[in-house]
Amino acid sequence: MKGYLDLVIHDGNRPLVEALEASVVSLLAGRPLHVHVEGLRGTGKTTIIRAMKDVLPRIQRIKGCVYNCDPRCPHCPVHRDLPPEAIAELGTEEVPVPFMEISHAAKIGTVVGSIDLARLADPSRPEAALLPGVLPRAHRGVVFVDEINRLADTSPELTDVLLDVMGTKPGRLQVEETGLPAFEIPITCAIWAASNPDEEPGALEDIRRQLSDRFDFTVNMARPQDQSIVRRILLDDGAWSPGISAANAGRAGAPPSSALDVLRERMLGRAAALPNVTLPEELASLLGEVYVSFGMESLRAVEAISLGARACAALDARPHPSINDIRTVLPFALRHRVDAATLINIGKFLDEYESRCGRRRDPDPLKDGAGDGPAKPVQEEPRHKERDLASSGTAEPVPRPDSLWERLMRGMGFARPDATKGGPAGDGRGVAPPGSVHRRGSSPTSAGGALGQGAADFGAGQGPAYGSGSASISDPSEVPITAPPARAKSLAQLAGGEVVFTEEDLRLR
Repeated sequence: MKGYLDLVIHDGNRPLVEALEASVVSLLAGRPLHVHVEGLRGTGKTTIIRAMKDVLPRIQRIKGCVYNCDPRCPHCPVHRDLPPEAIAELGTEEVPVPFMEISHAAKIGTVVGSIDLARLADPSRPEAALLPGVLPRAHRGVVFVDEINRLADTSPELTDVLLDVMGTKPGRLQVEETGLPAFEIPITCAIWAASNPDEEPGALEDIRRQLSDRFDFTVNMARPQDQSIVRRILLDDGAWSPGISAANAGRAGAPPSSALDVLRERMLGRAAALPNVTLPEELASLLGEVYVSFGMESLRAVEAISLGARACAALDARPHPSINDIRTVLPFALRHRVDAATLINIGKFLDEYESRCGRRRDPDPLKDGAGDGPAKPVQEEPRHKERDLASSGTAEPVPRPDSLWERLMRGMGFARPDATKGGPAGDGRGVAPPGSVHRRGSSPTSAGGALGQGAADFGAGQGPAYGSGSASISDPSEVPITAPPARAKSLAQLAGGEVVFTEEDLRLR
């Protein structure tokens, strides 16, 4: 099995490595990030996940505790009620961070816990005792589930257990076994999973949407696109970020064990700094706008973006995440929660946010001050102005990209001028003037925008709003006439470039 230092990192698998590193740092800080990787068979998903075991550091636990109790806050039924003096008397020990797997042959007893038959059948001292399963023993560690889409399809009872463990942070596990009193135990572990959505039974979000939403990140694994990368894999020329591989680490003056120790210490240091990495208020407000404006169902989406961005900042030793960190983790957190069109529009929304701020910017003052020349001032006024307008009830509409309907109407010349000003409406992009009545999400078949009402208003010079914007049918006398033999325009030309269908465009009009 390949180790971490033997991995060949390329554009196809780098997002997975970065997501798992963020998950490790977050786990060590007590807030695990659950990661699900999807990709074609044979692309190395399982290899990378198992290789990450090499960079997991050692943790301190109460000596002999199979539940990996932290001496500072014991949680298991055996130690959670003990005073600090008794715990100190028991002593502590260092063990590797647990890395365990749940196979498709697993049963509830092996995952949650069951009667310890060895102790029950002990002739000298028989007693009924619990044998902890995989999840209780994986506290403060990682649990890997390969082909989780198949497990969700064939073992719904195990899926229900994972829902409880992943539902909150820390998660919870209720252990019920015949002959023993039931008890509940908190579980803090990162669930890593892999699947191939192109094979039966299909993508996880189509099988068990609740379980899919529990994953903070879903990463797409792609195959290498460069033949030199394939050559390196075949020659076993593994590489890692500092440029040292397991094959040449000795020649570079650092044996593999020492290189891994450096990585483990780095993970521990970054995890210790993570609680002090705070999300700037403006980025928290931005995520709030994204959540509300794009109608997301689950709050876990923005929580995952926030935690992932903070973990990225911690890995780079920065005190605050930046808008670029938000962009990095956004696809991981949303690709299994929203459709592709919404994800594209959210990216455009971030572009417009940065445009309103005056430049591509980083709220981290240390990063703003880095580089050549003096740092550019952070332009906060537009942001504060918009927030003040929203609080007073006179907020301007959130800028958003034009819908396909608006682009088509504008391409055909159906952009209604503003009669009150005697000129083109808005800024020439089909945006309604400040005094116009505009309802977001309206359509020609909705109330106030029906096609019949539009025909009546058409003759009166009161064009109705169409689509989610305010492009409208103009008065015929105001429409420039283009008659044959003028060359016909294609749909792409009318839409102003590449035709991208959004959810709003596909609604019945």
